[in-house]
Amino acid sequence: MNKRVFILEDEVDLVRLTTDLLESDGFVVNSAIHPVDGLQKLRINPPDLLLLDIRLPEIDGYQVCRELKKDPKTNHVPVIMISSKDEETDVVVGLEVGADDYICKPFRQKELLARVRAVLRRHETDLEPKDLVTGPLSLNCHCYSAAINRKDIHVTMREFELLRYLVSFEGRVLTRSRIYEQVWGVDFSGTSRTIDVHIDQLRKKLGKYAHWITTLKGIGYRFQVE
Repeated sequence: MNKRVFILEDEVDLVRLTTDLLESDGFVVNSAIHPVDGLQKLRINPPDLLLLDIRLPEIDGYQVCRELKKDPKTNHVPVIMISSKDEETDVVVGLEVGADDYICKPFRQKELLARVRAVLRRHETDLEPKDLVTGPLSLNCHCYSAAINRKDIHVTMREFELLRYLVSFEGRVLTRSRIYEQVWGVDFSGTSRTIDVHIDQLRKKLGKYAHWITTLKGIGYRFQVE
């Protein structure tokens, strides 16, 4: 089945050009020029990939991406942001709100197609559950089970998802808001102790390995097997 790409872009000529380019390469393309209309269509029929302009009327592309990533119906959709803004801070913001890639206008046609194919390939690979092993800890992502030195540790589904996310980014500092968005799928209010409670429970179950989870006061957490 041909992959479906959705274009959310307010430049009509660019939408037409990009649509022709993608359709000539075998993609099925839908589009919208207004973010509210686009969000509605994306939620009704999520595509395989979204090409998202940043400078949109009323709601910018960053906010559109945030809305998609907190909605269980659309948080799996990979996003390539397209914009005339090429400052490093703009790129960083785009990636931090959940974009998978970032391409600047004007873009070369072959480059866009290559980026689209690459993100789709990467996304298909990411969707396949992978067992994770680091040191004596192993996570079976098919059975949602965890073990240390081959001895099962009993974790809830949410604790497993939290642990899997921490392990997937071993050694990296993960902010509380990012953890909340990725594991709970909603915006972080800044006041809930939900993450703290789950981290405490995980540490108890890790026993003598509780120190693998480090708290960075005012920032978030880092997982590191020493």
